[in-house]
Amino acid sequence: MRKDLVDNNQKRNQQTASLTDSYQPHREMVMRLIEATFKDLSGPDSAELSSLVLLGAGNCLDVELPRLSELFQTIHLVDVDAEAISTASEASGVPGEKLRLHGPADIAEPLLSLTSRDFEPTEDNIEHCTFVLQQLASENGLADIPESDVVVSLCVFSQMLDSLRHVVAEDSPAFTNAVRSLRVGHLRRMLNMLRPGGVAIFVTDIVSSDTAPELKAATDDTIAATVKKLINERNFFSGTNPALVLEDLNMLSRLPGGPDTVHTIDPWLWQMADRTFAVYGLRIQKKPPIQEADEAQV
Repeated sequence: MRKDLVDNNQKRNQQTASLTDSYQPHREMVMRLIEATFKDLSGPDSAELSSLVLLGAGNCLDVELPRLSELFQTIHLVDVDAEAISTASEASGVPGEKLRLHGPADIAEPLLSLTSRDFEPTEDNIEHCTFVLQQLASENGLADIPESDVVVSLCVFSQMLDSLRHVVAEDSPAFTNAVRSLRVGHLRRMLNMLRPGGVAIFVTDIVSSDTAPELKAATDDTIAATVKKLINERNFFSGTNPALVLEDLNMLSRLPGGPDTVHTIDPWLWQMADRTFAVYGLRIQKKPPIQEADEAQV
């Protein structure tokens, strides 16, 4: 992995490490989504589920590890910043046997190892560029994580997009295809980490007050309308348009192991120091295993 790209992610974690209180409303929203999913999957007995995967766990400010440890036997913390997840693990007070740390990990491999040369728009590089796009879009993720009940992407997709912009310029002919490959690959890898019938929760920031200062005045009652307006004005992070994410999920639903159902979670506000972000989520349930009776009818 490229040191500069890894360093960028580590600096981001260092800058936000002290923002526990600022994250609280956002964290509570993410926790409600996970706890509701646990309730749906565990049934009336509320039996402890086997495992949870947190992608882009970082400082773990998006979640409360002690609460999650009461719901899941094992929690996998995945991040490119090994120090951040180690520090968060120790600070949580959760028994060590409950947590599995995966870092440094390139969730979008080979993203953090790429250079601008991989996307050079020259005739003799077309075949290689196509191969790189295929790798980014592949379902091949982290081999050391077993199939899990729930996988959550914790606003890591926008960080992946930021890394991509350090590799391929936005005015490059390859940029649009690279963004879509990255997005499709992230969705496929989340699904691939799930057991049949498991649930992926895709949480991403879509725009910040840097380009949309009106977010600072938005409220829980107005944020949905504000985000809709910003999308219509094309004021959002490249690749995060929910319509395009849903389009990709619809395509993946035609494949074995694809999504069975997808539910959109209305946007909410996320305060990060003096910046305000709009965040939305998708709850994606993987297709259940094919029953013998169904197979007999095919």
